[in-house]
Amino acid sequence: MNHLLNYLEHNGILLCNQNPFLPALEDIGCSWNDVVELIDNHQLFYCKVFQKRTTYLSAECYYLLKSLRSPKPLTPSAERIYSFLLNKAPAETTFLKSVSALSPKSYQQGFDFLLQNLYVTAFSNCQTLNPNWSSFRYCTSVTWEDVSPNCYWMENAKERLWEILSHTMSEKLFCSLLR
Repeated sequence: MNHLLNYLEHNGILLCNQNPFLPALEDIGCSWNDVVELIDNHQLFYCKVFQKRTTYLSAECYYLLKSLRSPKPLTPSAERIYSFLLNKAPAETTFLKSVSALSPKSYQQGFDFLLQNLYVTAFSNCQTLNPNWSSFRYCTSVTWEDVSPNCYWMENAKERLWEILSHTMSEKLFCSLLR
């Protein structure tokens, strides 16, 4: 089993870059290629749910968290991007920027909102830009759920999520994640 997948299944969450709050990819001895493999196999949910940082969630953690958070209403720029992704196959950022006809700032704000609120995720690798970064094709969480269905026990979701995340985060950080 992929080391990153094993880590996520036990701990639920990992950040891309080092920080003082949670373990990051390099802290556990994994590489960007490990991330890309799990994204391509739909075994990792890519988002910005933790303090607006690039965050990787296990499938179970994603489903538990989604069940506990109230969906925030889409902003106009997020709605424009999301509505396109709802009706189309996964798309890369360059294409989404073009068809959304939003200013660069509005696009970034809208797209970040979608990632922060579990509306979209990376569906597959698009182009490797360097050994530590790629561009992705993005999809709605609904599309991701179609290829990575919920097979997890959702009763007592908050307790189960805390059981998983307590390995790596404080109760205060956990409570902020639920908002």
